[in-house]
Amino acid sequence: MADKKRVYYSYKSIEAYNEYDDEVRRIIQYDTDQDMWSCNRALPPTCYPPPLSEECIRRVKELSDDVIVHEIED
Repeated sequence: MADKKRVYYSYKSIEAYNEYDDEVRRIIQYDTDQDMWSCNRALPPTCYPPPLSEECIRRVKELSDDVIVHEIED
């Protein structure tokens, strides 16, 4: 688990959420083997997935500048 990091992510707009959320979820599901995690009910939502690998974080960030990923410091 030491090589995984806790993050939260959101989107710059509702349009970005509609365009990228399915792919972001697929990337995270592949990395974590989990398909559910906490998200708030705002539009666009802020979500708190299980800890992610560096590769997963990089892939999510590279999708678009409209996908916002922040690491959570312990």
